Amino acid sequence: MVHMHPLPRIIEFNDFLSALVRIKHYGTVLYLSKQIELLQIERDVCHFSILINCFCRLQRVDFGFSVLGKIIKLGFEPSVMVFSTLINGLCIKGKIVRAVEFFDEMVERGYQPNLHTYTTIIKGLCKIGKTPAAVGLLKKMDNAGCQPNGVTYSTLIDSLCKDRLVK
Repeated sequence: MVHMHPLPRIIEFNDFLSALVRIKHYGTVLYLSKQIELLQIERDVCHFSILINCFCRLQRVDFGFSVLGKIIKLGFEPSVMVFSTLINGLCIKGKIVRAVEFFDEMVERGYQPNLHTYTTIIKGLCKIGKTPAAVGLLKKMDNAGCQPNGVTYSTLIDSLCKDRLVK
């Protein structure tokens, strides 16, 4: 694609990169992104979101946060998906407390967490034995009008049973 003339638009590159992410070729995505940058193709927030996802899947959340900084510096508005991806990356690395702090920062900035964001934090809290905090977050989730799904409930039920908090 980088040798085509005229060069494809960023949206077409993003589609290709997303396909590579689906087959877990994260290193290839990062390499091609660098080539896109060298060709001075203007990248968009979707492109940067793909990069954040790759870095988080490679357990390089620190680089994901660097990309978030770049998104903001370039004047783009990060989406809830960007925040959710970083939160998930932190949880994968076992940095649950930092994930909760970042979740709180996201809410303070005026972003409304979605089902994926809430469920990721709930899973993280349950993973470190903070099931009561996860139940509290479920209540906040409900109050915010975000409907839990089967994954959310099964995560909590499993944790309540493991922690012997069910009577």
